[in-house]
Amino acid sequence: MNADLLRLAAVLGLLALLLVLQWRIGFRHDMRIRPMLDNLVVALAGSGLLRLLVPVGTVGAALWAQSQGLGLFPATGLDGVGAIAATVVLMDLAIWAQHVASHRWPWLWRLHRVHHVATRFEATLGLRFHPLEIVVSLGWKLLLVVALGLPAAGIALYETLLALAALWTHADLALPPRLERAVSAVLVTPTWHRVHHSPERACTDSHYGNLLTAWDRLFRTRPVAPPTDQRAMAIGLEGWRSDADQRWTALLLNPFRRAPRPAPTETDPHA
Repeated sequence: MNADLLRLAAVLGLLALLLVLQWRIGFRHDMRIRPMLDNLVVALAGSGLLRLLVPVGTVGAALWAQSQGLGLFPATGLDGVGAIAATVVLMDLAIWAQHVASHRWPWLWRLHRVHHVATRFEATLGLRFHPLEIVVSLGWKLLLVVALGLPAAGIALYETLLALAALWTHADLALPPRLERAVSAVLVTPTWHRVHHSPERACTDSHYGNLLTAWDRLFRTRPVAPPTDQRAMAIGLEGWRSDADQRWTALLLNPFRRAPRPAPTETDPHA
């Protein structure tokens, strides 16, 4: 519970800071209150569904697995700071892989599409994921926590970093070019991630990283020709651009609707 409260406090604090920065020095200055509120309602719906369906979180699962001596980490004797660092790196790779799967498997894409139909790129978008996608993601993380025997401290740290990164990487901000090159060599930035929200398929299916950019570099999930002018770049998916599509009710129903565009090939999950 303490870990959850600390994470919530950190998320709310960073969100407040980013909203002020977006208002004062926003990259595109495309700020509207109603879409932000719709994003927050969807986020609260996801949180409520988790509380209803899943009685234990990742930290609780880690403590239980530890008490039972389960998992790969205890079997290899990995513990302490090394185990915490390994947890952060391995979990970031695992969530990167989940993100890739969410773009390539049709049923996962329908859930993840709720995040991508957004026409505005700003911090609250980092909270906008369909409740069912959040449940699927938690199931994947619980499996990893128990199978690997990940330490509770490492999981608590990663969950906090992931939540903060989700806000930061979707913020309507941009670092100075020189600083951007230095930071994005290691960490995902808004400029790095904004490409992922382009309607161009080659861009949408790229830059899957959450914390580290290493996975996109290592597995070559980067666009050949990324947009050169992100201020002019469209955000979202074709066919879902109306204000009505951005309302929280439409977002919750979105996975159950057919994409309003010509049918793709059978191997295309973006249907």
